[in-house]
Amino acid sequence: MRKIFFFLLMLINLQSFAQCWQSMSAGKYHSMAIKNDGTLWAWGRNNFGQFGDNTTNFSNIPKQIGTSNDWVQISAGSSLSLGLKSDGTIWSMGFNNNGQLGIGSTVTYVKVPTQIGTDTNWKSINVGNTSCSAIKTDGTLWTWGTNDYGQLGDGTSVSKNVPTKIGTATNWLSISAGISHMIGLKTNGTIWAWGSNAGGNLGDGSSALQYEPVQIGTAANWKTISAGQGHSLGIKTDGTLWAWGDNSDGELGLGDKISKNVPTRVGTDTNWLSISGGTSFSYAIKTDHSLWSWGRNMYGELGNGTSGDPDTVIPKRVGLTSNSSEVSAGYMYVLQKNTTGDLSSSGYNLFGELGDGTTVNKNTFTPIVCGVLGIEEFDATHGLKVYPNPVKDILNLSFDKKMTSVSIYNVSGQHLLTRAVDDDKAALDVSALPSGTFLVTVHTAGDAVKTVKVIKR
Repeated sequence: MRKIFFFLLMLINLQSFAQCWQSMSAGKYHSMAIKNDGTLWAWGRNNFGQFGDNTTNFSNIPKQIGTSNDWVQISAGSSLSLGLKSDGTIWSMGFNNNGQLGIGSTVTYVKVPTQIGTDTNWKSINVGNTSCSAIKTDGTLWTWGTNDYGQLGDGTSVSKNVPTKIGTATNWLSISAGISHMIGLKTNGTIWAWGSNAGGNLGDGSSALQYEPVQIGTAANWKTISAGQGHSLGIKTDGTLWAWGDNSDGELGLGDKISKNVPTRVGTDTNWLSISGGTSFSYAIKTDHSLWSWGRNMYGELGNGTSGDPDTVIPKRVGLTSNSSEVSAGYMYVLQKNTTGDLSSSGYNLFGELGDGTTVNKNTFTPIVCGVLGIEEFDATHGLKVYPNPVKDILNLSFDKKMTSVSIYNVSGQHLLTRAVDDDKAALDVSALPSGTFLVTVHTAGDAVKTVKVIKR
């Protein structure tokens, strides 16, 4: 019976790693995500309060932000975050030097989610670098924040600190912002672009700035769009993939490094499903849920097991699994969600933006745990305290009962080690374990069992 109980306990803990995440967004050096229960989580750099946790403390593991459980969309930019709630309100936090929080001021930063205006009819949101956009349920487009290249599309180069309506169109479907340009998709299948155009990233056949939305070509069968740092991507309703803009690192996927100022078809495949442009690299998912990447790979952001190698100038498949459902390319790293709701990450990790409990760059996708870690999770009501967490060398344990043994398992349930204990305190040397997430199980003389998650640096 004891073995059966322990097995069930392990299953319960393992399930906490899966079917957890609803959506995510990779920013410059921080990541934001929403769980299936509507709660908001953040990790990475937090120097301007972009987490919204009322601190400027960094975290290399997911950290819950507040207690609200009505978040439905999140977008991370450069030191700021923008969120949409189920009641149609939008909220912002973080850096605000050019009014990118949209709260009517340029106060340097705000460390808690702050509502933008009082409207309750917002439908979607998007953050570029420090420029923001949102679409209302009536199909109107609104922008605010940095506008030095006309990326707000209001006909000026003056930054705005409140949402500003762009034109009179009421058929905007989605917007994607790059570093200093935006592209938009309308419900009639046409695409529009504005802002910086040095590399031809607007796709209008020129390199001239555009201060207002201009239609790109005449095609009316665009399905989805994504703006990278200086390039743009699009998928048409026939499943074909198109790219344009700067191509210095092969981010267009055309087999060369020649920039294009008009949408140019990538390969011949007709089964592309979704796309995400990062800083000089690109990701896409096909209808079979396979994951593909191309472009710059300085820090392992392509997730193909290498880093610093020559750029990849055509789409190449990442791994052999076919279970990707969503991908978000950030500044120099990427987040991926699979069809069962698990998150993983690859690339640059100096500030913990990969969320794997380390600050070590990764060139393959590494799982992101689902849950809060740290000593505060295991308070007196649980009886067991485990610290520090994450741990590098020595893991300390204390329990309100005498412990008889401590065991460690990996997240697949494989037993790694067991140490005998005859005290209510213990110190475990875990320096030989590789970096990652583990389950630590404590047994007591009275057959009590406690299992907690620990991250090894």
